[in-house]
Amino acid sequence: MTDPLHAAREARVTALFAAWSSGDLDAPAEYLVDEPVLEDSVGGRYKGWEAIRAYFGHGLARYPDLVLEPTGEFWHRPDGLALTWTMSATQTDSSLGDEYVGRRWSVPGMSFIVFEGDSISYEMDFHDGGARLRSMQD
Repeated sequence: MTDPLHAAREARVTALFAAWSSGDLDAPAEYLVDEPVLEDSVGGRYKGWEAIRAYFGHGLARYPDLVLEPTGEFWHRPDGLALTWTMSATQTDSSLGDEYVGRRWSVPGMSFIVFEGDSISYEMDFHDGGARLRSMQD
């Protein structure tokens, strides 16, 4: 039997990831507390929505078709959950080499999410910074 709190949190995080993937720079804000923290193993730590929005905006400018999709695997603890996901987008610049411009990359990752009530106060994303290039080389 599914725990109702677990199901609600999974739905909330899935909606957050859909918001990150929507192309709308402000869409994720409705799922977060007033002063959220986002840490990215590659990109750094950002505190407060304005800092997170600026970081996200930089990524969205580089990858306008960004998709963050939960795999459906979740692990719960009293204050939050962890999940695996796939991030993908089209390489729009030659930073990884001219031959990769226009090719789609895909990167696996994992996040740890902490809740305050129904909103997300902390998100820590783990992924390998070299995985984009490797995914296009396969």
